[in-house]
Amino acid sequence: MPVSYLQLVNEITAPMPPMPVAKMGEPPFVPLRVPLESATVMLVNSAGVHLRDEPPFQFVDDLSFRRLDQTTERSRLRPCHPSPIRRPGRIDVNVVYPYERLAELANHGVIGRPTGHHASMLGAIKKVSRLMTELGPAIAADAHGQGADLVMLVPLCPACHQAIGLLARAIEKAGIPTVSVTGARDITELVRPPRAAYLDFPLGYSLGHPDDADEQREICRSVLELATTVTRPGDIVDLPYRWPEAGWEEGIVEHYWKDRETVIGQRSKEFGPDGTHLAAKEVEAVEAMG
Repeated sequence: MPVSYLQLVNEITAPMPPMPVAKMGEPPFVPLRVPLESATVMLVNSAGVHLRDEPPFQFVDDLSFRRLDQTTERSRLRPCHPSPIRRPGRIDVNVVYPYERLAELANHGVIGRPTGHHASMLGAIKKVSRLMTELGPAIAADAHGQGADLVMLVPLCPACHQAIGLLARAIEKAGIPTVSVTGARDITELVRPPRAAYLDFPLGYSLGHPDDADEQREICRSVLELATTVTRPGDIVDLPYRWPEAGWEEGIVEHYWKDRETVIGQRSKEFGPDGTHLAAKEVEAVEAMG
């Protein structure tokens, strides 16, 4: 059975109220207008990937995004997300931002080409109404400006799964089809991005094992193909890949508990000085947007 990351976060942060996640209705749904093999594809990652010589993102409620050139050398890139599951992406940035795999898929004729640059953000966003009204439209406009036919979105932590799911809805509402990766199925089922691929791997290994280009490339291919095979808005498709180590579910739970102070610290930003649960009000506002 998939790990319930929402339940895990709530147990770790008790007696705080449960982490609010938007329960959304049917998402906007735009068909891919060109064959996948000729599509221009843009990536969005929520791991806070940035250039090493630039300041990192704010850890919570950073509503900016940064453009990362497709030709950037891997050694110049670093994820700055503080989540307990940050290590795989720091070993190999393609685990959370598979831009080199995207270029390889273009060379293999699976897609047409990647966009000239991609969008990076940090997904621990509590002000989700502004994500929908500001950040989402800004990234969608950037994708339009690059001629993107399809946007692939990659989350990291549990909060990122809400942010990425909502962002996918905002981009699709702007007229560009999206495909999203998910490792936290329970959260994605609530937020309902237009199309999602569920990978039953430990959270943090968003596109596979570090430095396993073949595995990452095949997973990316499977995710991108959903743009042509999913016909029902909000579908989550189970990918056939399986993590090789038995008992990994208990390991990831233990890992989160060991780094619980990080989780508690992030969740503390949900509340105002008077204790008001501001993040819950934000979720209510987003649910009202539909």
